[in-house]
Amino acid sequence: MRNYHFIQLDVFTNQPFAGNPLAVFPEAEGLSDEQMMKIAREMNLSETVFVLKPEQTAASQQQTAASKQQTVNREQQKAESKEQSGRDQPQKSEDEATEAANPQSEIQNPKFPLRRLRIFTPAREIPFAGHPIAGTWNALAREGIVPLPEGGNGWTRIYHEVGLGVLPVDIEFKDGLPVQVVMTQGKFEILAEIDDGQEQAELARALGRNREDLDESLPIQVISTGLSSLVVPIRSLADLGTCRVNSSLLGELYTQRGATGCHAFSRETIEIGEARAHGRFFAPADNIAEDPATGSASGALGGYLVHHGATGIEPTDGRYKFVIEQGDFMHRPSRINLDVSGKPGAVEEVKVGGPSVIVARGEVYV
Repeated sequence: MRNYHFIQLDVFTNQPFAGNPLAVFPEAEGLSDEQMMKIAREMNLSETVFVLKPEQTAASQQQTAASKQQTVNREQQKAESKEQSGRDQPQKSEDEATEAANPQSEIQNPKFPLRRLRIFTPAREIPFAGHPIAGTWNALAREGIVPLPEGGNGWTRIYHEVGLGVLPVDIEFKDGLPVQVVMTQGKFEILAEIDDGQEQAELARALGRNREDLDESLPIQVISTGLSSLVVPIRSLADLGTCRVNSSLLGELYTQRGATGCHAFSRETIEIGEARAHGRFFAPADNIAEDPATGSASGALGGYLVHHGATGIEPTDGRYKFVIEQGDFMHRPSRINLDVSGKPGAVEEVKVGGPSVIVARGEVYV
């Protein structure tokens, strides 16, 4: 039997036993697809992440390193030849000298992602998710995998592979430790809309609400920044907090629309200040009755609020920065930072970020 080390974190919180739990296996090489699925079921968290070497870049890195080494060797040969002939050697620029000294310096280039992440719910593998990415890179930064900024303070950008492709991740450090992970999500898209009154009433019933409890100033839509969700605006925070979900009906309704879950939200919030929405995410078709912090759905919700001009704030340099609350009705308060560029009707980029804390370490035997 082999043992695989894992780290468990609470994500989108600074406090243990809040936020969204996540299990990360930082060295998952050798596990089969079937074993990963079984481990995810055993961990029984909303997501479990298996960290692997980049799938299609290892050979490219080796080839590039070899090519650069050949270039270095040729330059050295030229230098020796010129020295022997008495000719002056041209001075290399600082960038050229750094590049020659580090033939694998492309590791921060998007063509050379640092790691590949495979993300599993207890039911299936998914191509992308927010809190697994935020928590995984917090853990990997603590494991020494991420290059530190100069002096151990500031930001480092890395690239990683997920099911959507290669995406950037920005990590903020303080005194050599990660304090926030910010991920750039995929393109904001509106995939479908539920505008039929009878369907809206059926959806409200699946949430344990009446149709009159819906916020009719905003549409019910299937939206995505990489993972689709059915977003349902609720008129008040009180109504949102007293939702009583009919799991089988709700799962049937959102899966019929091609969504991976239902994100009910209200623009009324618990905290006054940066918060612009309070969300509850239900994914009963994936055996997730309710998720305490959902980065992918919150990213899409952030894009939705900007697209519809519903943030209630003015942008700074074309960027809307605000917070989405989640998890409070599960006694696991989470705060998800949004950074959305663009304007109403034309969202350009969505970033989601937040802190994580480690709460456990262990081993799984396979």
